[in-house]
Amino acid sequence: MNNKSLQFILKCIDYEEFGKLYALNKKISDEDMDRVKPYFKHYTPKDFTDIMNIEGNPHGWMCQEKDVESVEEILGITQTLAKQESEREVRRRELSKKREIKDNVMNQIEELFSKGQRPSKFLKKLLKKADIVYDPGDAYYTESKYGEGQLFLVDKKYIWYIINNSAKEDDYTLNNIKTESHGAVGFRLSYSSKLHDLIKIVSEENIYKGA
Repeated sequence: MNNKSLQFILKCIDYEEFGKLYALNKKISDEDMDRVKPYFKHYTPKDFTDIMNIEGNPHGWMCQEKDVESVEEILGITQTLAKQESEREVRRRELSKKREIKDNVMNQIEELFSKGQRPSKFLKKLLKKADIVYDPGDAYYTESKYGEGQLFLVDKKYIWYIINNSAKEDDYTLNNIKTESHGAVGFRLSYSSKLHDLIKIVSEENIYKGA
């Protein structure tokens, strides 16, 4: 059962003639359909000039973009296309701001670790010793076999920044951390709550799911 409020969804884009075509997200009564039917057309692939130049589903009752507002008014739709776009724009701005903050914080983290120590260690032993391990975006867990991903390992004494460096094109001579693959680059700093807080921001406190 569709519990969402009645609204239009983009169903098909015809780049030759009709442009964006919208469908309602749920079935409406026959009475309501009769009221708005003049603004709709039941499309099939044969209605399109070039079926190879469309996106989406070319089947079913759809409304052209120019008629959407009229249908919304007739049916009393509150979650209008204009409102949906406004909400998407707010989310885009929020995500953009969040990315900017994370980029700035990451720059601070990299600057700090650039002055860190680089002792040779086994990643497996460091993982066992760590009190908490952050894996931003699960990148190390899902992409380590391709030589990608980063980890932050935190214990009471140190914080490690581990950068996977085992892809085919990587320079393995830079590696000081032994892994099950070709290795990684690791930087170590003494623990500080300030650095830990910065790492929480960039990692969104996403915990490493590996062993």
